[in-house]
Amino acid sequence: MTHQDSIDWSRTRWAEAGQPDPDHFAAMSAVLRLTQAMGAALDRMLRDQDLSRTAYLVLATLRIARDGTLTMSQLSKRLIMHPTTISLVVDQLQTRGLVDRGPHPSDRRTVLATLTPAGEAALTKTSAALAAGGYGLDGVSDRLAITLTEVVRQVRVAIGDE
Repeated sequence: MTHQDSIDWSRTRWAEAGQPDPDHFAAMSAVLRLTQAMGAALDRMLRDQDLSRTAYLVLATLRIARDGTLTMSQLSKRLIMHPTTISLVVDQLQTRGLVDRGPHPSDRRTVLATLTPAGEAALTKTSAALAAGGYGLDGVSDRLAITLTEVVRQVRVAIGDE
């Protein structure tokens, strides 16, 4: 008996059931399945580093910011996460000495998050571990990773996420 891909099976069964737009249904299913599989792999690797996925993304986003600093609002927008979630994670990272949180020098209403040297060290160590596991895409070639990024970019643009 030949193994059928679960997404192909879903598309076929969806169409056979007379449900609308089986191709978009299959695309949605494929993206969600990939997201779950990658998330599970990342969470396993991050557990060994004592970081959550959100904490890692906050550290990484601060690292690639111009001076290692962003407003809480910028973090929320860049990570597409609720401000309360960002605030809670930054508080946890601050308690561990990985991020500093403080007022903006010219706007007291704005709070800044800044990557600390300890945060930089934790990020470097964690990124090396994640890279060894392909950032949740272990076994995927560089070429396929580039292709995936481009295809996802095209979909993001098409749905208005630029």
